[in-house]
Amino acid sequence: MRGNQKGEPVESRITKPQSYSPLLYDCVVNLLGATRTVVSICVALAVCSSVLEASELPSVNEVLQELQISDRDRQQIWKGKIVSWTASEGSDRELAIGMALLVKTSAENLAELFREATVFKTESAITAHGSIAGDGQLADFTGLKLEPNGEKEARRYLEAKPGDDLNLDIEEIAAFQALKSASKDGTVPIERVEALIREQLLARYQAYHTKGLADTAPYARTSRQRVFARDELALATTQSKLLAKYLPSVSNVLLNYPATKIKEGEEFKEQFFWLNVDVFGRPTYVLSHRMHFRIGEASIVVDRHFYASHDYNSLQQGVAALPTKDGMVAAYLSRVSTDQVTGFGSSAKRTVARTLMGSYLKDMLETLRAKAEKP
Repeated sequence: MRGNQKGEPVESRITKPQSYSPLLYDCVVNLLGATRTVVSICVALAVCSSVLEASELPSVNEVLQELQISDRDRQQIWKGKIVSWTASEGSDRELAIGMALLVKTSAENLAELFREATVFKTESAITAHGSIAGDGQLADFTGLKLEPNGEKEARRYLEAKPGDDLNLDIEEIAAFQALKSASKDGTVPIERVEALIREQLLARYQAYHTKGLADTAPYARTSRQRVFARDELALATTQSKLLAKYLPSVSNVLLNYPATKIKEGEEFKEQFFWLNVDVFGRPTYVLSHRMHFRIGEASIVVDRHFYASHDYNSLQQGVAALPTKDGMVAAYLSRVSTDQVTGFGSSAKRTVARTLMGSYLKDMLETLRAKAEKP
C-alpha cells in the first residue's frame, strides 16, 4: 500500500517475521490498506454520534464481560489502552479481530462522513472511487480504469481461468475469453477490457441490490470448486451473537437485505460505492455497502465488501459505542474472508495474520482517537 494516516507505507510499520511466507505477509498488508479508510469512517461515526441511554442498554462492563474481555483488560481500557478481544471465526477462511477503547470526546456528529466519501480523497491507496445510485447504471462506473499497470492487468483478465488470481465466476471468465477470441491477433484494447469489467461490476451490484446475498455470484477456484462470498458474509453476521441479542434489527438487515424490517422509530440509511485500491501495483475493485442504523439514540455503522476482485473474498466490519461517565467505549469488529489463510498450517497462518493486523489497527485507532478527542 502507498500510505497511511501518518504518511508512511503500511508495510514499513509492520515487522516482518521470518517464519511465514511472503504471500501471507502481502495478503495481510493488502487487507489493511483496503479496509483502513472505511474503518476511519466507522470509528468517526460511532464515537461522534449519540448512543442509547445507559438505562436502555446493558452496562459497559456487562458488554465487555460478554465479549470475554478480562478484568485486567477492562482496567486497561479505563486507563486509555486499546485491548483486543477474541471473536470466534466461523470458517478456515475467516480472520476475525475485535478491539475496544475508551474515547473521551464531545465532538459534534460527523455524519457528513457517511453522506460523502470525502475521506477517499485523502487515502493515496484508493486511486479512484464512485457512488452507485438506485438500480445502478454503467455511467456510475465511468471513472473506473485499469490502473495501475493497465496492460499487465488487462492480460490477467483476458487470460483468466478458475483460480485465486482473480475473483470471477465461470460466466465472467467465459466473457473475457470470448473477448480475446473475437480479436484476430489476440490483442484487445484496454478500453474494451475496462468496459467489460464495468459491465460485470454493475451486474454484481444489481444482483446484490435486488436480491441481496442470495444472488451474489460465486468465485470459481477450479472447474468444480466455488467460493461464495454470500456464505462468508452470512456467517460473519451470525457469528456476531451480541448483535442479534441487543440489536436484532441490525442483524436482520444484514442477513435479509434488501428485505429490511425496520421498526417504527428506527432509521436505516445506506450507500453503495465502488473503489479501486492500489494493491502492490494491481488494481483491486471493491463493491462496498455502507449501512448506518439509528435505533432509538443508538448509532451503528457497518461496512460490507460484498465483492473484491482479488486477495480477499469479502469483508464485514463495524463499530458500536457505549456511553460512560468518562466518554464512550467503542468496540470495533472486523471479519475478513480470504483463501490466503487456508490449507496446510491454516491455524498458524490465521494467528500470524491476526497478530500483524492487530498491531497495525491499534496504532490506527490511537490516531483516530486523538482526532476525535481534539478540542
